[in-house]
Amino acid sequence: MRPLFCMAGLATALLIASSPQAHSRGFAWFFAHSKPHGSCSGQQVVATYYVSGRRTATGQAFNSSGYTAAHRTLPFGSQVTVTNPENGRSVTVVINDRGPFTRGVTLDLARGAARAIGMYRTQWVCMS
Repeated sequence: MRPLFCMAGLATALLIASSPQAHSRGFAWFFAHSKPHGSCSGQQVVATYYVSGRRTATGQAFNSSGYTAAHRTLPFGSQVTVTNPENGRSVTVVINDRGPFTRGVTLDLARGAARAIGMYRTQWVCMS
C-alpha cells in the first residue's frame, strides 16, 4: 500500500509543477535567459509595452495605439527611435510618460509603437 501512496504523491507533485503558474516567465526569467543580439547604432535596452492607462505623466490622455513611450529620465517631448533588431523595423516615439518601474527595463512603449516594430513581448531593442 505504501508504494501506491508514494506514486500518487509523485503524480500530484508533477501536476502542480507542470501547471502554468509554475512555468510563468517573468522579468527574472527574461534577464537570466536573454541577451542583446544584432548590431545597434545606439543603445541596446530592454523594452516592454503597455495597453492601458488614463493619463500620462504629461497630462495627455493615454493612446494605446499611438507612437509614444515612457522613460524614467528623458525629458518629455524627446523623440527616440526604437529598432527591433530581430527584423530591422524602426519607429520614432515621443516620450510622454514616466516609467517603467521594473529594474532593468528602460522603455515602456505604447502598444501601437510596439506593434509597428513587430514587438509582442518584452525584448531587447536598439534605442537612438
